[in-house]
Amino acid sequence: MRAQYFLSFGVIGAVLPFLSVFLDDRGLSRTQIGYVTAAASFGVVLTPVLITLLADAAVAGRVLMAGVFAASGVLLAAVLGVHGFWPILACYALHALAFAPAAPLQDGIYFAAAARDPDAPPYHVVRVWGTVGYIVPSAVLYFVLTRDGSVEPALACGVALCAAGALNAMLFLPRADPQLADKPQANGSRLPTAAAVRALLEPHVLVFCVAMALVHFAAMGYYQFYPLYLTEARGIDKRWVGLIANIGVVVEIFFMLGFGWLSAKLTLRGLMIAGVACIAVRLVLLAFVPTNTVAIGTQLLHGMMVLVLHVAPPIYLNGRAGDAFRSSIQGLYAMAVAGAARIAGSVVTGRVAEHSLTAMFAGCAGLCVIAAGLFYFAFREERAGIRDDASEPAAATV
Repeated sequence: MRAQYFLSFGVIGAVLPFLSVFLDDRGLSRTQIGYVTAAASFGVVLTPVLITLLADAAVAGRVLMAGVFAASGVLLAAVLGVHGFWPILACYALHALAFAPAAPLQDGIYFAAAARDPDAPPYHVVRVWGTVGYIVPSAVLYFVLTRDGSVEPALACGVALCAAGALNAMLFLPRADPQLADKPQANGSRLPTAAAVRALLEPHVLVFCVAMALVHFAAMGYYQFYPLYLTEARGIDKRWVGLIANIGVVVEIFFMLGFGWLSAKLTLRGLMIAGVACIAVRLVLLAFVPTNTVAIGTQLLHGMMVLVLHVAPPIYLNGRAGDAFRSSIQGLYAMAVAGAARIAGSVVTGRVAEHSLTAMFAGCAGLCVIAAGLFYFAFREERAGIRDDASEPAAATV
């Protein structure tokens, strides 16, 4: 599982920091870049819920994971071979469609294994290898990319990591197959996705999801245009983009390893409020303090951003899941909350950024303020808190 997290986030680390620069090199406008990212986000609302349903009900998770990585690698290679807005949009959207289930599927595989093994390492201790995996490609690519040269080697690196991920999944992931008939029924239903829907519609879980949708919307503005902000607005050379992003990812490692301590001290609600506030501050600084020092220095806030977006939600949702729908609840959240918000965020922030990066960053900061308000005034963690082992619900903390 550590290797799978390393490889899956390695794909993201190879592609995401350079994507907008790659698209800009291919002649796409900022609006078109937003459309490509939005089309790619449609994958998150289509495949995760289906693949995680299969993982809970019919097909071994390792087989599904191998297929996800193999298809993703082939389609990412296709992106390198095409030119023009529509061919790039089609190929990258299909790549994203194939790769979208990777994160919720590997989370579901981990939580299912952890539920069977009381000695399993805590989620954040395993997930931190994803952070390491994100760092390595950008560090290597710094020495591969030449000054003012193409960033195509970054996508080629992503293809190679997809191939490695497919092999690791088939050879080394847990081999336990789903046996739905032997599992307890999920809230009276044999359909894992239906049980996951009911879990997400619980009042405070729904508040959590609405707030996270706003944060994901805002985060798309950052992830899409921070690289272009560095290269165009701040005049930083392209090959530095990955290393600058890695400053934040290195900081992220310490936050990841300290997640158990932070969640115990702050509670989930306090952690989410503090983390969303950090995202808002980061966006405000990018909008209104246009210096290279600030642009790079905001990476110090990246650790809390990752905890809010990618670590706390899977653990929180797993605390509301039964054995019959551990994967499905992760896939449904990826589709209905994160995915839908990313689509809307990609389109809207792309159109706003066409006119003003400052206005785009400022608007996204405003959405984070609203999300922090929802966590402060409306969210209560009534049934379960985050446990350090993240495998079973714990006593209430708020």
